Amino acid sequence: MPSAVLAQLSPGDLTHAHAELDGLRKCKKCHDFGNREVRQGCLDCHGEIQAMRTEKKGLHSQDEFDDCANCHVEHNGADYDLIAWDGGQDSFEHRRAGFTLAGKHAELACRKCHTVKYAQEPLKWRSMGKDLNRTFLGLDSACKSCHEDHHQGQLGDDCLKCHDQRDWKKQPLFDHARAKFPLTGLHAKVDCAKCHKPEPVKAGGSPTPRYTNLVFAACTDCHKDPHEGRLGGKCIDCHNTGGWLKLATDKFDHDRTKYPLRGRHTSVTCEKCHGNTKSGDGLTKPAYAACKDCHRDEHGGLAREHAAWLTCENCHDLEGFRPSRYPLQKHRESAYSLEGSHLAVACGQCHRRPGPTGAAKLDLAPARQDCRDCHDNPHEKSAASGDVFAGLACSSCHVPATWRQVSGEGGFDHGKTRFPLDGRHRPVSCRGCHVPDAEHKGNLLFNQAPRDCNGCHKDVHGAQFADRLVADSELIDCGHCHVTTDWLAEKFNHETDARFALKGGHERTPCAGCHKPETGPDGVVMTRYKPLPMECRACHDAQPGEGSTGS
Repeated sequence: MPSAVLAQLSPGDLTHAHAELDGLRKCKKCHDFGNREVRQGCLDCHGEIQAMRTEKKGLHSQDEFDDCANCHVEHNGADYDLIAWDGGQDSFEHRRAGFTLAGKHAELACRKCHTVKYAQEPLKWRSMGKDLNRTFLGLDSACKSCHEDHHQGQLGDDCLKCHDQRDWKKQPLFDHARAKFPLTGLHAKVDCAKCHKPEPVKAGGSPTPRYTNLVFAACTDCHKDPHEGRLGGKCIDCHNTGGWLKLATDKFDHDRTKYPLRGRHTSVTCEKCHGNTKSGDGLTKPAYAACKDCHRDEHGGLAREHAAWLTCENCHDLEGFRPSRYPLQKHRESAYSLEGSHLAVACGQCHRRPGPTGAAKLDLAPARQDCRDCHDNPHEKSAASGDVFAGLACSSCHVPATWRQVSGEGGFDHGKTRFPLDGRHRPVSCRGCHVPDAEHKGNLLFNQAPRDCNGCHKDVHGAQFADRLVADSELIDCGHCHVTTDWLAEKFNHETDARFALKGGHERTPCAGCHKPETGPDGVVMTRYKPLPMECRACHDAQPGEGSTGS
């Protein structure tokens, strides 16, 4: 009977961790009768868990782990593991405990870290009855809680300023630029151990690289002075970290030499002129009497053919070979004086000499007898222009100011053509009539430009005057009525050019009284001129004396 009663009251024996609570008289230590919730009972005993929840630290402070019985299930026997792992211990997401495992840490078994060796304040945990080889509590996330400080306190406690969890022998997060001695030039290539040599940092300590309290105020703290003090102790007056053979040009005073540097020469490296000697005896002394001592003749000896060009200084200066400093005044005194738009053309546009690599780049005396020596002929013989310009010089129409100017003094005179311009034709641009012809590479039509009104203007009369033709042509003779001054029919005479002579009251009738607008066959509105009826009743709706005064 007692065994049967016990089975009804207890679901099973407690684990060895709670063995002292076994027995019917101790149930209320954890349970309230009628309530299966044991959370408060757990926290009453486990003050360390209550403290973690209060301080919002660790896994147990998270709301999803609020119910102890979800993970810690009792009454399964003395040897039962009190932690119920969801998916197994190896699948636990460690980041939920406040420390994400990465790099080398992710490869470790749990008990490699969760062991008495790394437990912080072990006496405290043992006083709570914790087995430090079984519990997962008691560890700290600081690196030094598990790892030895090989720097012996030189660099503080925050290891993650330089290291990560992948490899402690490397320092991927360290930036020497933030140190008191930023590395530049060749210093950036020096192995760390060259400067940070092992030595005991603390009394009795083992040798470790020295990172603090290094002496580096002067170059001679690390480097031997090859000048043995003859040039002073301030190396940076001449040298920089790019290399001992690279002088600091911003510090070295070249004006103290026989060849002061000016213009582009100030940016040239020392080695460019002086060579590079590694013997320590000094740099070579170059010739500098003439430009050709250092520079190649880009004109291939052409300049030597002209006495006025024998020296480079006639055209160039120390600011650079380009652009040429050959002044316009000198060009005016040459065989070809620059005028108009030629003044704005870069020298290389005219003085160019195409050829293989190594040939002279510029032609100092280019052909200049004719415009076609430099310019393409847009009017070359074609169906668009024919030979209308044969034998004519470009200057017959154009001037150097601009190729588009074809009128005025020295320009083109349209009055000498078969179509003199007058009236409203004068202000029309050339391209208004001489349009580019795509079929002939965009050349302008000149001798094929239309000379009849119909060639440029639309017939606004809807072919009403198709019977008025130009002699020996099928084109309407617009000039019979119109002039080029305006669109008014100033030459039209109603007495001789129409079948209906205007007399009497008709002389005072405005044109629009009889010639009304109407829509033509093509849908365009035009004014009707002919044919019009000539009978009176066609315009007047009543006879006098019939109750109407007429119209």
